[in-house]
Amino acid sequence: MKTPSSLTRRSFCQLAALGGAGALLARSPSAWAYAKGQPTLELVAESPTHLWNSIVVLPDGRKFSGMPRWQGFEQTPSVVAIQADGSLQPFPGHGWNSWTAGADRRQHFICINALNCFDGKTLWAVDQGVVPGEAAAPPGAQKLVQFDADSGKILRNLSFGTDIMPPGALFNDLRIMGDWLYATESGLGAIIVYNLKTGQVQRRLAESSTTKQVRPKLGRGNRIMVIDGKPGITNADPIELSPDGEWLYYQPASGPLYRVPTRALRDAAVSEAELETKIQYVYDTPTLGGTAIDDRGNIILGEADVPRVSVLTPDGSLRFLLEDDRLWGVDAMYITRDRYLYMPISQVPNLPYLQGEGGDTHLLKLPFQIFRVKLPDYIGAPLHA
Repeated sequence: MKTPSSLTRRSFCQLAALGGAGALLARSPSAWAYAKGQPTLELVAESPTHLWNSIVVLPDGRKFSGMPRWQGFEQTPSVVAIQADGSLQPFPGHGWNSWTAGADRRQHFICINALNCFDGKTLWAVDQGVVPGEAAAPPGAQKLVQFDADSGKILRNLSFGTDIMPPGALFNDLRIMGDWLYATESGLGAIIVYNLKTGQVQRRLAESSTTKQVRPKLGRGNRIMVIDGKPGITNADPIELSPDGEWLYYQPASGPLYRVPTRALRDAAVSEAELETKIQYVYDTPTLGGTAIDDRGNIILGEADVPRVSVLTPDGSLRFLLEDDRLWGVDAMYITRDRYLYMPISQVPNLPYLQGEGGDTHLLKLPFQIFRVKLPDYIGAPLHA
């Protein structure tokens, strides 16, 4: 098995040297303020008690957010529609938002870790199927659920057997282009590839070091994030597709970033050993909360150890976008047609149970917020409607 240090460090722009001194941004723990020239933060929505880690904005302006069932947030409605008056309405209803212990997990939302939209009219929810304290989800609890944004009707409810999702596996996030769905699996570390037309499904890169966390996740003050006193492990996590669909970008939560050709990833005739040789090292990213990508190939990074959003450009440089003390824990971001970047603030670096011994357990600030900024000219439009 190749380690990240032994992989050929080929950038996705062969003419650019990645990670050069000119591209690096200072990681100072000092106070954060508004830098001159950065976009202005606009408050979009607030959640008084429930944590959110995703945001979807449809072309007609309707907004939805996913709310995971994490420690201290067990009473979550899981998915909400954000109303024009700022109120939060559980969605899609029909019992999906009201799970109680003992109820059928296949027909309820349990722990929504991602929410997205790829066609402008249907939502996809990634349900990890677990509640705090559980080591693994019961059969059928982990699922990828597609539902209509108008009626709430469930269109697909995908779950897989232990050959694809063995004990300890956890869905993390997904991307869709054409007939193909790609999902990161962060419990054990792998990429799940599913054909929406044929139902063919594969578990890929399960033995690759590139889907495994090989260094600690860092939060505020470069503190290691912990769970139950042990360093937290989140294997394959952020995921993006290139604008042409030819490359899948992925990384463990703590980095670094890699990419692999989607054609080879989808082809069952390509062995795991051969697929490993096609992986390209992209950038030595820090610990990330969430990402987004535009139609020009700019990858937007929500950093975890500082309250900052940066941009990895197609020429291989890392550019500053904004930083502000309200941006601790920028999670899965969303770009709209009018080129606004929406940022849900999960406050993961502030969560008391991730601080560990000697950590500051008084960092969490309510309410949870979602902000947006108008994107600068060098960043383009979203990949999807």
